[in-house]
Amino acid sequence: MKFIIFAGTPGSGKTSIIKSIIQELKNDFKLFFAKFDCLQTLDDEKIAKEYKIPAVKKLAGELCPDHYTALEIPKIIKENKDKDIIILETAGLCLRCSPYVEEGLGINVLDITSGDPSRYGPILTEADVVAISKGDLISQAEREIFRAKVLKVNPKAKITEVNGLTGEGAFDIAEFIKESLAVKSEKLTLKHSMPSAICGYCYGNRIIDETESRKRFLAGKELKSLVPNLNCGKCGYKSCNEFIRAVLDGKAQKEKCPFIKKEI
Repeated sequence: MKFIIFAGTPGSGKTSIIKSIIQELKNDFKLFFAKFDCLQTLDDEKIAKEYKIPAVKKLAGELCPDHYTALEIPKIIKENKDKDIIILETAGLCLRCSPYVEEGLGINVLDITSGDPSRYGPILTEADVVAISKGDLISQAEREIFRAKVLKVNPKAKITEVNGLTGEGAFDIAEFIKESLAVKSEKLTLKHSMPSAICGYCYGNRIIDETESRKRFLAGKELKSLVPNLNCGKCGYKSCNEFIRAVLDGKAQKEKCPFIKKEI
């Protein structure tokens, strides 16, 4: 099985170029598509209907979409062992933490009009392939300069220009996917660590005040010491942190966590 992660900022053209790539691959491989977003999307339904491949949507809600993606990746792989290629599209909201994995292929769809590549973090610097989109909006000279800047921050990347409207570049990326290594284990390794800081705002504080934020942090920290941090979903929430926020907001009782109930 090959595992492919597409990441890029909203509006960069990820979904459009993914459709063209699926068209290139669907006759020769068993594909599965997973779309990660924050609140809503219909892309999974459209792709399933148009290309006749299984697809699913995963909505992060209040969670960081990239953290949620990392939590869900093992489940997706476990449930689709019969597939040849899994294509995953992230929400692409954070330049700091794109969940590329060492065992898969990370593809950054990069909007050429979005500014200097040096302002991007791991979403670009840790990508295996950089698919530069919207190159038709600027001159050839500007495209060459942009390409050089991309290579400066990610010298190992394979670069191709893509166009979601015409399908340009889809064949090249399909070839990169075919040449990529297969995933041999359900246990994967992130290329780059996610941000680790936890504060009162992470636990749902909305009042911009140092005292209130600290109070919320300490209450969250106490609950964090009780939950198992397994993100098992048995409490009805996607993750332990989301459950903690719900308890602190008075929307859930801490006893809803079966592990806390056993402790009590």
